[in-house]
Amino acid sequence: MDKTSEPKIRGLKSLRLLMEPGEYKYCACGRSKNNPFCDGSHLEATDIKPIPVMIKFKHEVKWCDCRKSKKLPFCDHSHRELPGYQPK
Repeated sequence: MDKTSEPKIRGLKSLRLLMEPGEYKYCACGRSKNNPFCDGSHLEATDIKPIPVMIKFKHEVKWCDCRKSKKLPFCDHSHRELPGYQPK
């Protein structure tokens, strides 16, 4: 099986989650069943590695769901430029 270097677009929006302090691994490949966090699905499908993230205090985080942000793992609204995006 050939591995891909292209992430899978999960959605055309940000994922807003209230995060507790701690260490997390953001799924940069878009294949995790535990989106937006890595579950190891990348190991067989892609060469893309998870992005480690340290949350220092409890707050809402806007995670990137399209995997096209220039500020991964955080949303920069790049999804608004992708085909199929429809504003609310």
